[in-house]
Amino acid sequence: MSAAAPDTAGHADEPLPVAPVLVRDYRRLVRLFPFTYRRERGAEMLGHLLDGARPGQSRPTSAERRDLLRAAAREWLLAPLGAMARERRAATGLLFVLLPAVLVIPAARAIAYASLLLGGGAVVGDEDTLLAYTLSSVPTVAMWVIWCAGMVALLGGLARTGRVLVGAAAVAGIATVSALVMAGSEHTAYLELGWVLGLVAHVVVVAEHARCRTPGHGWRRAVGTAWCTALALGGYVTVMSGDMRFGTPWWSSAGPSTLGDATVALAVAVVLGAGALWSRTRQSVPVLLGVAVGVGLGRSDIFWSGNRNIGTEDLGNILALLACSLAAMIAARWFANRLDELAGARAAHYELLGATTGVSGARGDLTPS
Repeated sequence: MSAAAPDTAGHADEPLPVAPVLVRDYRRLVRLFPFTYRRERGAEMLGHLLDGARPGQSRPTSAERRDLLRAAAREWLLAPLGAMARERRAATGLLFVLLPAVLVIPAARAIAYASLLLGGGAVVGDEDTLLAYTLSSVPTVAMWVIWCAGMVALLGGLARTGRVLVGAAAVAGIATVSALVMAGSEHTAYLELGWVLGLVAHVVVVAEHARCRTPGHGWRRAVGTAWCTALALGGYVTVMSGDMRFGTPWWSSAGPSTLGDATVALAVAVVLGAGALWSRTRQSVPVLLGVAVGVGLGRSDIFWSGNRNIGTEDLGNILALLACSLAAMIAARWFANRLDELAGARAAHYELLGATTGVSGARGDLTPS
């Protein structure tokens, strides 16, 4: 009798292969994994755990608990990219190219504006607006410099160095937001939290991409990333240079006022909606939506009590922004999973229909007239 099927054991004339309490504890540990992962691999995991149990073992070992807790934490971290390897390959392949094209804009703004200020250059503009730009650019310039160095290393073929630097940039971003909150600068932390979420997402994507990437296509990813990043930055500079609010250069502009915030939000919604409907881009939408919600809410007045005065935010606003971003990511992941299930069911139905039609045709050919 197989140990992988303990529920069928336990007849009066034969002993149980494993203790029921061990099965219960293993099942509790397996429940720590995301639902989609458990649905696909839960039974297999439980079977492997029971097969590896020692005779007479009644509790999971400390090593097993640690390994399962680490694995569950990793799966929750990677859950926005999908539960299966094919989903994560598709998600990381596209996000490896798109996320740098998004993150390069705040990086270029912060580095350029902070360099001008630290270099003693004169900036013309409204005093309150320039103060807001100064407070948001100078504290975050370190994380963006580290991130840019990591991107240069990644695109130059130094994969391990690039991953370390990108990870250090995310750590620096989290430390910066935490320091701003503790220093009483919740407004700046509120503005930059969405971009820090983008950095954390980029770290996860780069690490997972290195694990599941297809050999032989690294240079194509690098070239595509470089082109998309250059086009995104060039387009942003072009739009902002035509804006020229207060006579200031492109890097001191808060956003694309020429196009309008509502227009940009609508364009982002349309692009992400179209991406969700196409199977090749669907897996990347949850992460992109989470970052977009974090950045968009950080520049809206939804948590600002109807005003834009500096200092009106507190830790509750920051946590609410984080919760909204994560909720959008989870909802998009659920929607993508449902679309995948629907597509799989439709493909199976068509396959079954085709097989049934083929058998009927074959039988018709064999029927004597």
